[in-house]
Amino acid sequence: MTAPAVPERVDGFGLYSFSVSPVHRPRSVPELVETLARLRAEGAPVVFRGAGRSYGPVATNPSGPVVEMTGLNRILSFDDAAGVVRAEAGATIGDVWRHALPRGFWPPVVTGTEHVTLGAAVAANVHGKNHWKRGSFAEHVPEVTVLDGDGSPRRLRPEEPGMARVVGGWGEGGPVVEVALRLKPVRTGYLDVEGFALGSLDETLRCLEEGKEDWEYQVAWVDCFPSGAALGRSVVHRANHSAEPGKGGAGLDLATQSLGTRVAGVVPKALVSRLLGLFTSDPGMRWVNLGKLLATRAGGTRRYRQTLAAFNFLLDSLPDWRNAYLPGGFIQYQVFVPKESAREVLAEAIRLQHEAGAVSYLGVLKRHRSDRFPNAYAPDGWSLALDFPVTRRGAPRLIRLCRRLDELVSRSGGGVYRAKDCVGSWERRIANRIYTREF
Repeated sequence: MTAPAVPERVDGFGLYSFSVSPVHRPRSVPELVETLARLRAEGAPVVFRGAGRSYGPVATNPSGPVVEMTGLNRILSFDDAAGVVRAEAGATIGDVWRHALPRGFWPPVVTGTEHVTLGAAVAANVHGKNHWKRGSFAEHVPEVTVLDGDGSPRRLRPEEPGMARVVGGWGEGGPVVEVALRLKPVRTGYLDVEGFALGSLDETLRCLEEGKEDWEYQVAWVDCFPSGAALGRSVVHRANHSAEPGKGGAGLDLATQSLGTRVAGVVPKALVSRLLGLFTSDPGMRWVNLGKLLATRAGGTRRYRQTLAAFNFLLDSLPDWRNAYLPGGFIQYQVFVPKESAREVLAEAIRLQHEAGAVSYLGVLKRHRSDRFPNAYAPDGWSLALDFPVTRRGAPRLIRLCRRLDELVSRSGGGVYRAKDCVGSWERRIANRIYTREF
């Protein structure tokens, strides 16, 4: 018998949304089965949680218990011939690549943080900077194991109907307890990267569209502050896997992939969130965005080699960066729109921010493709992820803006991604906190 869970604060990654919930942390499948049987007998509505990297409230539960799956984190097997790793659902993308890279393999799809569990990656059907080319995470999952209502394990493959409920289903179809992931072979642990600045949204969309065939990864940092001809100006990074070893070797060892403890070899990363906090205001972030653009533009097109970990997990190299948004936290609103209307809708999404007086501090533009799963959120088109601080003074403006963005996305035939912030759920929580808590 496991010990009773004690209520504790459970945060969304954006830190604005939380619940106070009993949290159960099973460390084995039998312990999970026992926990779920007890909660089912109590009639408690259960929410499953991975490593808590969803920005919004989807992994919190104001009405009952949370079952955190990170204790089920073993790598179970690795088939070198097939390139397939099998692991428990609480193992993270970081656990997988650290196990696989020394063997010459890398996950075909990774998120912007390595701290996403495999179970959550399936439940959210996450994507990466190569979604238009490699598809979503679940397209590389040949098998998952879920628990049925009676606690018995059931293995599902892509062609089976039950798989469609699990992928992107956020717990529908039963909790995921094991995931098989097909990896891709890599010759080195490096990427050949290009970085450069572009002057407008039109230039950025055209550049990423034209680069689809030639590049494995593409992403654009969009400055949402300018209007007029400079609306949507950006810094683009794109990369391909390096075929040739560098001076220090192939870079497949974990020491080479270490993100280090200092920024630029000088500033301790533990200080980063404090330094960022000095700029976390409209004037400050206007200058940060402008400074990044001007520095990139001054250097022209920069070509360099970067480790797989450094390129893919930039945010992990800045520990506790989200604390710069305290005390109110932040939301991330991600606009998904079809390619046919992308230019007009994305430009309007930026203009609406200016009208509302609530401009995103960070915009990230990516190309996508649709997938075959019923719970798909991305069309064949584009997404623009927008980070907004939550403050007492700015919250009413932010609520009005996101209502208008909801309407804009709906009219365009776009989609909603529940791992970020979506219709209604965050809005009610922000509205409540305006009156119940000082930021």
